[in-house]
Amino acid sequence: MGPSSDRTLTIVGLISAIVLLSSLTYEYLLHEENEISFSIDNSDMIEDIDRIASFGPRVAGSAEENLATEYISQRFIEIGLENVKVEEFQVTGAWFVDADPDEHQILMHAQLEQGLQNGPGLPDGTAGSGRIAIEETGHLNHIEAFTYLGYSGANHKHDNMLTFLGNGSAEQFESIGDLTDLAVMINYDNSRSLAEIYKDSIDRNAGVVMIYSEGVETPPFRSVTVKENGETVPFPDAYDGQYADSLIPYIYISESVAMVFHDYIEQAESDSTIFASLDGFWEGNNVGTRSVKVVTGELPGKGEGEILVGAHHDSVYISPGAVDNAVGVSQLFEVATQLSELNLDSTVRFATWGGEELGLLGSQAYIESNQEYIESLDLYINLDSTNLNPSKGLGTLGIETSDANLVDSISKIQSSVLNNGEWNEYDATVQVNPQGNSDHRAFNQFGTTTIGFYGWEYEEYHRQTDVPSVIHQESLALTVEIVLQVLVTQGGHESVEEPLIQISGLEGESESWVFPFVLALLAGLATGIGGLIVFVVKEISQEMMAFLLAMAAGVMLLVSVLDLWFGQALENGFLPITISFGIGMAIVYAVGMYTAKGEDISEMTKERKLYKSGILTAIALAIHNFPEGLAMGVAVLESAQYGVVLMAAIALHNIPEGIAVAAPIQAGGGGRLKATLIAMATGFTEPLGALFALLILGPILTPFMVGCSLAFVGGIMTVVACKELIPQAREQNRPKHLLVGAVFGAAVMQLSLLLLG
Repeated sequence: MGPSSDRTLTIVGLISAIVLLSSLTYEYLLHEENEISFSIDNSDMIEDIDRIASFGPRVAGSAEENLATEYISQRFIEIGLENVKVEEFQVTGAWFVDADPDEHQILMHAQLEQGLQNGPGLPDGTAGSGRIAIEETGHLNHIEAFTYLGYSGANHKHDNMLTFLGNGSAEQFESIGDLTDLAVMINYDNSRSLAEIYKDSIDRNAGVVMIYSEGVETPPFRSVTVKENGETVPFPDAYDGQYADSLIPYIYISESVAMVFHDYIEQAESDSTIFASLDGFWEGNNVGTRSVKVVTGELPGKGEGEILVGAHHDSVYISPGAVDNAVGVSQLFEVATQLSELNLDSTVRFATWGGEELGLLGSQAYIESNQEYIESLDLYINLDSTNLNPSKGLGTLGIETSDANLVDSISKIQSSVLNNGEWNEYDATVQVNPQGNSDHRAFNQFGTTTIGFYGWEYEEYHRQTDVPSVIHQESLALTVEIVLQVLVTQGGHESVEEPLIQISGLEGESESWVFPFVLALLAGLATGIGGLIVFVVKEISQEMMAFLLAMAAGVMLLVSVLDLWFGQALENGFLPITISFGIGMAIVYAVGMYTAKGEDISEMTKERKLYKSGILTAIALAIHNFPEGLAMGVAVLESAQYGVVLMAAIALHNIPEGIAVAAPIQAGGGGRLKATLIAMATGFTEPLGALFALLILGPILTPFMVGCSLAFVGGIMTVVACKELIPQAREQNRPKHLLVGAVFGAAVMQLSLLLLG
């Protein structure tokens, strides 16, 4: 070797080493291959919230619910969900207030002695003897001034004397004693639960309970549960049904209304001739039948898993429900949009529920009508009121699961999302709750594993003021990101990363087996190109032989160890992949020992050893190309572009593999034509593998099966490279060519895999 060729070899070696180290550094240190990132669009969610809230209160069975479900189904179709449908169920219970507020009003009045001065806001008394009822004062329209809690009572058409019990403490109830027919007014300050106040009021025979909160002008509405007879009741869990036949009207009032009542009460306390009382006029029968709607659509997965993601689309009858729960529905749309770009093993179905606010009516009806599907569910995820606002002390996302085994996984996901620098002001709590207070409760009762996402109670909760302007828009993406990462983890995501070099014009799936077969054939024929390179070389020197053998070993070792073992282990688990890799190694050793029987290796000629190495390499590569063809056949059916990219990558590394077969066979006396033909023949197992996958194994072939097959041939190629190719390269007595060839082969292989897929 002259100085010039030696210098050239050194330069090639240095460049190859730089390329190899750079590409490995990028792929394994700088490039986070397994982390999935999403580009979440807040503007779409905001637009969806505005539109849904614009329909107004969406009580189950109302015209407003119909408008909402029409919009939701259309959005599902736009996103690309399949099997989109709107199901309607007839349920018992869930009476709601008519549109006319005058039919549901409270009338305040006082009874006065003749000639006495009237209380505040009351007209003058009428001459004559005896008491008279002044009934033209204090009309309070429903929704504007008060709301019923859970349609709790009952028809109420008689007078109730008014009394004030402060914050409704146990001591205040004890001090007043019997409350028969009294209308009790309480300034609720969270010192006791509403359920406790309600129980005490019933125990002491109160006629009406009125609740207000200091500083709160708009009366809220609280959710209820439906009894077996169809009647809706407040706080059913608080009293275990023992008060089911003793329900009394339970009313929320605004602070300004409460102050008017206070004036009446104070007048009555200071003047025995004044009797402050309350009359209510409304129809309280809440038992009946109505329709509840559920909208569904799905993204089919590659495997057998089933996941359902849901959010309720209804609202309470006094509220446009922007936070509760147009937010959850809009986030559902965004989750579906992002998932449509991925390949999950699990099928993900999306649903919006009507009647959640009236006792989980929609989700319960859906479960009862689709029990076979519900039994197959691996997981149900619920989104409800997940608007967060750190500036108002509401920056914590609540996450609850029915399965304690999921806590660690969910905690890691939320911690990873929150610690990425964008959500410093936010937090999340993860806890086990086998019940839940939204639609996931219905699934928990059926035995389904659930995860519920929710925000903390906000001042506009269940009020008229729950409008889009209160949404803290920044927080919308946080919940979506966490939900997506949970779905990717639980749904078995198969990463198909976009290559650095893109091939345009190949969108969608291949619908024919011909296209993937042709691609596999082209990839396989690339081994023949390697054979042809050897064919045109009349004589292979020791330097060239050492270089080519080492290059082939470098190609095979890099593919085998980094791609076929390590890469597949990351996707399918280290234990099964390592076992498959080891079985491949063991089989080659066994075959080598069997074929060496009766043959003294020490007496084998150099040419004979080269020829043997070439044949063993050909066998190994022929076996290797078969599962590669399997993988290509499956890939092309799912994505034509990915199939072409995969073909290019395989063809590129098949060229040096062809050289690795042909070079030692020719040098071992096999002749150039024979060497080229054998090299070409090894590539024909590629299209055979594709055909086998397309025509026979298609219905049962899984990514795991392909991964184990590839690991198996990786073990075969590792032994061939270490036991045959490298020893033969060493026998050429050209250590520098051996080193440079190995680095060059590894660099070419790694760069091709990085650029093309």
